[in-house]
Amino acid sequence: MIARASDRRFSEERGQSLVLTLLVLFVLAIALSTVIIFTSSNQRTSNYQKAAQVASSLAEAGLNNAISVLANPANQANLENTWATSTNVVLPDNQVDPATGTIPHPAATKAYSGGTAAWWGTLNSDKQWVVTGQGTVKNPTGPGAADIVKKVTALVQVNPPVKSNYDVGVWNTVYSPGVGQACDTSIGQGINISVPVYVGGNLCMGQNAVITTPVYVGGNLTFNNKQGHIGSSGSGNAVSFAHVGGYCQVSSGAQVFPCASEPVGGNNPDTNIWVAGAPTDLRGIPAYFAAITAPKICWSGSPTELASGACTNNPPGGWYNFASPGPLSPCDTQAFGSNPASSGAYPTFDTDGIMNQNNPTVFNLTPAASYSCYTSQGQLSWNATTRVLTVVGTIFFDGSITMTTTGNQPITYTGSGACTASASCQSVIYASGDISINSEKLCAKVNSQGTDCDWSTPPPSGWDPNAKLLILASNGNTGVTVGPSQTSFQGGLYATNTVATGQSAVTEGPLVSGTKTVVLGQQFGGTFPAITIAPFSISQPPGAFTISPPQNFSYSG
Repeated sequence: MIARASDRRFSEERGQSLVLTLLVLFVLAIALSTVIIFTSSNQRTSNYQKAAQVASSLAEAGLNNAISVLANPANQANLENTWATSTNVVLPDNQVDPATGTIPHPAATKAYSGGTAAWWGTLNSDKQWVVTGQGTVKNPTGPGAADIVKKVTALVQVNPPVKSNYDVGVWNTVYSPGVGQACDTSIGQGINISVPVYVGGNLCMGQNAVITTPVYVGGNLTFNNKQGHIGSSGSGNAVSFAHVGGYCQVSSGAQVFPCASEPVGGNNPDTNIWVAGAPTDLRGIPAYFAAITAPKICWSGSPTELASGACTNNPPGGWYNFASPGPLSPCDTQAFGSNPASSGAYPTFDTDGIMNQNNPTVFNLTPAASYSCYTSQGQLSWNATTRVLTVVGTIFFDGSITMTTTGNQPITYTGSGACTASASCQSVIYASGDISINSEKLCAKVNSQGTDCDWSTPPPSGWDPNAKLLILASNGNTGVTVGPSQTSFQGGLYATNTVATGQSAVTEGPLVSGTKTVVLGQQFGGTFPAITIAPFSISQPPGAFTISPPQNFSYSG
């Protein structure tokens, strides 16, 4: 009986298949869920990675846009401007103003297929643009997920304009091409000139005035008295070259045409000009003067200047646009890099953004109080205590300038660096108006007594123009005036119209008129060391800043 009951218990197996089925289905459900979850995760990951790749591509597109802005020729005049010092800045900086919590110059943006590219940049103290491109794409993993943002940053070095080769011949002369007056160029009483003289029109020699170097006279040559002469009769004292297109006349003597050289040793001179070889006709043009021409200055990039070859249209504009400090590169209002903030009553250079001499104020370069003006490319500063005028680079005033201070102590001008032949200080101050130096002694080098310029030559005892040379250039209707008295200047003077020095004003350096005349008083130094280099801005159109290929790429996000 017991055995039969046990057999019945063990033989009861109904329901086992259901349990096994449920177990199998449960396992299959887990497996299927795992497969679904894994597949969905892979799909989301794939979509995210694809979106991230798009964001990275957009960031690179933004960076390329920033670099193309820097490379645009139209922007090359402003590549070293920053928002701290100028409104002419080529890239937004995307920086938060801590005072307001806003971004005054937000990043530039552009929508592309798949997302948005943004770009901005900042200029560091090494003249490098730190440019950033940013790509933004919607996150495909869900509506509440944050956008995918990728960034790429690079450094772009800004390089200064390239200096081209140019002829400095005219900067070793007294040069005046103008014609139309009885005395287009006048050389005052007692002056002894030992630098080449080029006169396009008529040359008038004052009492006892002497020239001992080659001469070009397009018109007539006249001497006020018999003691004036060009070259002399002594052996080896004749000038090597001379041209006189018209007649020669000594005092009230006869007009000699064609003008002839005196014979060496002649006792009865009637032309007072001695030329090597004693030619009887001085109308031939010597090759010596073939390369000496008036400099073509690119003032504003006007159609007339373009047609004359003074300017190119790449980059557009003239020194009005590119000078720094100047109308489009005003003085820094904040410290930047190694430059402090500008201070004092520094100049504004222009009032209306057009070169038109419309600035009603004649700016005094040397007032009673000190001032300083800094830009990324140049400097104009005056220290009234030490009486030092610092000029770095090319500077442009749309109007007239003067120099007038209290006291009669000399002023020294300087530049940056050591001011040696290997580290020269070559600068130009342009004025679209007139330039006047009144009762000042502006010296490259002061004498040992500290009373005037050092007129001794040659270097190192005196001034070396190849180490330090300041040229003042005027486009005004009058031109450059030095004087009337107790005035000294060491440097170069240029005027589109007339360069005139007072009777007791002393100058040392080239005097060049672009279209008219030079009028010399009685105290022109008459000589200066040969100039082999000159500020490139005085003899060629503005050059463009260039950029080096980007480097130091960095990815983030």
